[in-house]
Amino acid sequence: MVIFDFDQTLVDSSPVEHLRAARNWKAVMAQASKLTVYDGVHELLKELHESGETLAIVTKSPDMVAKAFIGEHRWPIDIVLGYHQVRARKPDPEGLVLAMKKAGADPKGTYHVGDQPEDTQASRSAGVVALGSAWGLADASALKASAPDEMFTSVAGLRAYLNARG
Repeated sequence: MVIFDFDQTLVDSSPVEHLRAARNWKAVMAQASKLTVYDGVHELLKELHESGETLAIVTKSPDMVAKAFIGEHRWPIDIVLGYHQVRARKPDPEGLVLAMKKAGADPKGTYHVGDQPEDTQASRSAGVVALGSAWGLADASALKASAPDEMFTSVAGLRAYLNARG
């Protein structure tokens, strides 16, 4: 199983960060179609799905933005957990554990891709492989300091890593 963070991992949500910080989700949704999906994400999700991988998104935001992208881009992601589906948000592992439970996945075969130290902490607490996604960050030093198992500066690097797991 591969679990993705959403903001700054799959999609460049920096143009609406001020709206997210203000928790103005209606305005975020109004701008969602203008946000950019990072190069290679569509291909990565398709390849993982075609190889039989279960995919999920666990985000600290409400799930509606991620679900809008899944619908618009026909991403093969069935499990989406956001702000309202968990009691404790990352770095608490609750969302990751719930996603694995829904998928019937074992932590030993699960990878979590995220751009924040909180993602690495949640991965560690859930017993899954922590993969750092630095491609959407202006400064990746905090992510690097959190010591994910692997860290990537491009979606292509992540794709190569995940495809080589065999």
